[in-house]
Amino acid sequence: MPIELSPQERDILEHYANRKMKPTKRQKARALLSLAEGMTLERIAERTGITKDELSGLFNLFTERGLAGLDLAPRASEAKEKRRHARYPRIIKTPGVCGGAARIDGTRIPIWQLVEERDLGALNYQLLNNYRSLEARDLVEAWDYAVEHPDEIAAEILRNLVV
Repeated sequence: MPIELSPQERDILEHYANRKMKPTKRQKARALLSLAEGMTLERIAERTGITKDELSGLFNLFTERGLAGLDLAPRASEAKEKRRHARYPRIIKTPGVCGGAARIDGTRIPIWQLVEERDLGALNYQLLNNYRSLEARDLVEAWDYAVEHPDEIAAEILRNLVV
């Protein structure tokens, strides 16, 4: 059943559809483990979904720089680093949590998601009912933050566009 797309929707979808896929950390880890087991490049490519050319580059990079070169080495400081916004004590950004987007502290609820739901018609009481860990003060801070950072919120909504 065909659907109709506006020119803007088509541009957005084509942008995402034409992006080159990057191997995930999980795919990289599986590829290296498979290589250590003596598996062939063809079999590893088949198993992980990474092309043979990309695998060669991945293995070369690992040989030169180790896990850190592949962004697989754990970084203790990164995992614990939280950037708290000075004006909004309940709003934080943590690398690796919710894509690093601004979110309500103690939750995995990003501000952009709350804004998007509000824009779609959700009322404060509905959001508080849907997200039981939220308090009214969290929404007040979220709305103020969104007003102060409209470009950031719009970019996050676009980046997380579900098709």
